[in-house]
Amino acid sequence: MDSFSIRLKELRQNKGVTQKEVSNVIGITDRAYYDFERGKSKPAFDTLRAIAEYFNVSVDYLLGRTDKPEVNK
Repeated sequence: MDSFSIRLKELRQNKGVTQKEVSNVIGITDRAYYDFERGKSKPAFDTLRAIAEYFNVSVDYLLGRTDKPEVNK
């Protein structure tokens, strides 16, 4: 599994939500989100941004480019 998949799963578990809940909020199918967590596919840019906003982390954190989850605004 890559850092994106690992971090995505950790963020979801830490927030105490299901894959279905996240997928509904960000507007994708349950299967698509499941595949992200399993490392079988990668999100499009708009979906990546929606995931980052939902978990209130930076895209760089999701992609493993930094270990700091803070969003720079």
